[in-house]
Amino acid sequence: MTVFKEKQVRALRVAIAAGVAAALILPLGVAVAWNQLLDSQSATSVESSAITSPDTPAALVAGLGEGGQLSHLIVATLDASGVGGTVVLVPIGAATEIQTVQADDAAEESSPQVSQRLADVYATDGLGGLANEVQGLLDVSFVAVGALSRVDLINLFAPLGGVDVLLDREVVTVAADGTPTRLAGAGQESYPIDRVVDILLARRPNEKESERFARHREVWNGVVKRIGPGVEIPPETDTPPAGLVDANNFMRRVFGGALQVWQLSAAPVLDKLLNPERADMYSLDRAEVVMVFASVAPSALSGVDLPVTVMIDSPFNDPVVSRAAVAALLEAGVGVGVMREVSAAEQSSTLVAGDSEVTTALQALLGESLGPIERIPWEAPVAGIDAAITLGSEFVASVRNK
Repeated sequence: MTVFKEKQVRALRVAIAAGVAAALILPLGVAVAWNQLLDSQSATSVESSAITSPDTPAALVAGLGEGGQLSHLIVATLDASGVGGTVVLVPIGAATEIQTVQADDAAEESSPQVSQRLADVYATDGLGGLANEVQGLLDVSFVAVGALSRVDLINLFAPLGGVDVLLDREVVTVAADGTPTRLAGAGQESYPIDRVVDILLARRPNEKESERFARHREVWNGVVKRIGPGVEIPPETDTPPAGLVDANNFMRRVFGGALQVWQLSAAPVLDKLLNPERADMYSLDRAEVVMVFASVAPSALSGVDLPVTVMIDSPFNDPVVSRAAVAALLEAGVGVGVMREVSAAEQSSTLVAGDSEVTTALQALLGESLGPIERIPWEAPVAGIDAAITLGSEFVASVRNK
C-alpha cells in the first residue's frame, strides 16, 4: 500500500506517493486548500436526514494554446447551491489508464499497453477522445466539455479586470522562428487578463510540465482571490440547468460564487514499458483523486464496478488521514462515493454504520486497515451509499506515526 512519509508532509505539506521511488509531488498549500474544500457545501450538505446526495455537476475544460495544442486542463465542479465551486487542475501530461493486452498464444505473457499523455490524446483524437480518457482516468462524468481558445479564456476572465499572480520564475515563450518573449518575471505582480491567459497557456519547446505546475496553481490562486464571494453573472448566461451543457456558461456559474482550487499531485512515469519514449508523462494518485471528487462533486462520480460504496466521515480535518482512509478502502475493493470532514466528537474505534450484512462484509474486507471497527446501525441511509464510515483516533494515530 502507498505510504505517507512524514518528511514529505513537512517539506511539501502533502505527499501523495505513486509507487515511483523518485516521485515528483506538486507543491500545494494543502492546509489552506483543504480548508477551502471544507467550505464547499457539496459533500457536507449530505445531512444525516438526507436520502440523496446534492447535485454537483462537473465540466471538462481544455485551454488551447498556440497552434491549437492542449496547454491547460481543468475539471470544474459546480457547488450544490448553483454558483461557485471548485477548479481541479489536471496535468496535460497525465498518463491514460493502463490496459492489459492479452497475448495471442496462451504460453505468452500478457503485457500492458504503452500509456499516452492526455495532450497527445487531444492531438490525435480531439476533444471527444480527451473527454473519454479523462472520464475513465478520474471516474468523473461531465455535463459539459469544452475547448477554449485564448480569446475564449480572455472573455471568460474579463469580469475580473486583472489578477495578482506570484511566480517562482520568469515566464518565457518562444515563437516559431525561435524568438523568445518574456511574459512575466519572478515575484508578485498584477497582470491584465490577456497577460494572465498567456501565462496560463505558455509552453516552451521541451519545457517539462513540472516546471509549469507552480505557475498554473498561482494563477488560479490569484483568480480565487479576485473572485472573492463571486462575480456578477453576465446577463447572456443561460442560467437554467440546461445551460450547464455549455462549458462557457458552466464556468460563468462557477465564477458566480466563491471558488476554490485543488492541484492534483503527480509523479513522473519512469517505467520503460509504460513510457518507452521517456515522454513528459505523469501518473496521478488514485486515492487522492477519489478523495477530492468525493468531497466536492459526489454526484459527478461515475463510479466503478465495485460491490460496495461507502461514505467517509472524518472529524480530524487532515487530508493525509482522509487520503489514507480512501486508499485503504480502494485496496480492499470498496468504493468511496462521498467524503466529508465533519464536526463530531472523536472516538477510538472506526464506526461502520449500515445493515448487518454490509457491515459484516466490510469488517471482513478491511481487517485492521482502518483500526478497530465498531459496527453500529445506520439510522438515515443515503441513496446510492451502502454504509457510512466514521474514522476513529486509533486509525489516525497509525497514519500519523508512519
